Amino acid sequence: MVEEVSLSNGLKVLLKEEKGFEILSGTLFMPGGSSVDPVEGITLLTLRTAFKRSLKRPAGEFYSLQEQMGTPFSPEVSVDYSQLRFQSVSRFSADYISLLVETILNPGFLEESFEIEKASLLASIRAKRESSFTLAYETMMRLTYGGVPYSKMPYGREESISSLTVERCSDWFESAFIPEGSLVSFCGDLRGIDSILKELEVIALKPLETKRFECPIMEFRTEFVHRKGSAQSFILIALNAPPVRDSKYPVYKLLNTVLGEGIGSVLFQELREKRGFAYSTGSLYPSRINSGRLLIYIGTSPEKEEAVRGELRSIISNLPDFLTEDLVERGKRYFRGTYLLDHETRGKKAWYFGFWEVLGIGYSYDTRFLQEIENVGIRDILDVAEKVSCEPFHEVVVKDEESYC
Repeated sequence: MVEEVSLSNGLKVLLKEEKGFEILSGTLFMPGGSSVDPVEGITLLTLRTAFKRSLKRPAGEFYSLQEQMGTPFSPEVSVDYSQLRFQSVSRFSADYISLLVETILNPGFLEESFEIEKASLLASIRAKRESSFTLAYETMMRLTYGGVPYSKMPYGREESISSLTVERCSDWFESAFIPEGSLVSFCGDLRGIDSILKELEVIALKPLETKRFECPIMEFRTEFVHRKGSAQSFILIALNAPPVRDSKYPVYKLLNTVLGEGIGSVLFQELREKRGFAYSTGSLYPSRINSGRLLIYIGTSPEKEEAVRGELRSIISNLPDFLTEDLVERGKRYFRGTYLLDHETRGKKAWYFGFWEVLGIGYSYDTRFLQEIENVGIRDILDVAEKVSCEPFHEVVVKDEESYC
């Protein structure tokens, strides 16, 4: 059972007690994410620098205390929200949260640590160029979400990160963090929770303006990406899909599982097992507050590229023909198993409660979600498949640049 507490400063706290281990896991969720970035990637670089340490005490003392009481604060950024994961030993939880609040009020914006984080992020961005999937995904997000906030990569671009200064990031933190609508989700040993809540209550939440938008795919478009020395062709297709609060969201989630998750999926069986087309293949359906996308991907040898592209089009346009009662039931079992497996740790339980809450569905959806998946019938999924098969889609192809000569 989850208890919801609303603090006087507007911060929402979700509590789930689990005994047996002296551990308290938690996640601080902050709405907005990279979709509100004034400079692409600024939120991630800002949070990595801010939560490196508190400037109220020497670095050695800070790291020693943090190591004694729990884990380092770990920030991540998605398009709709940012998060800070942490875990502490229960007997130190109140002091650990006090250190977290101290860091929020005295974030670690020093030139030296900022430059280290900036160099690390730039190195990560450069390394991503080696991944065909990342190249395809970045290109697809700019193609399919051109002109709306979802086109921004949470980690930014090399030129955008290079332009940032410690002063700019410090100003961004001061004006935007911690924003209204933020929440903290805890799971584990809740000893000292009253002291923890009192510590969190001193945080002043900042105003946040987010925009709702719709961005459906209206026409077929294909974009090619040149990648020197690529040993494979990588194809990524984006299909229209609903936002997380849409009534059809569970149907699309199940369709995604049936289509591209596991060795029993349609894509694996049709493209890899039967035809030997795929090095790798599958599908993704990220949960989004605004217009979503169902993504289909495949890596194949360059000489098979055109045949694979034709086969993908055939599968999409004839999608209802590939769906059976057995496949749907297999999809339900697969989805249920992976979902429950991902809930085994306290950290992931805390994460899921906060995840559903920050997306606007409410933490209780975590207990209803599996039942909604179970309630999806073959007719529901066929109706969605028929809709998908008739709509335009976007396509990105990554291949060796010599293939263009």
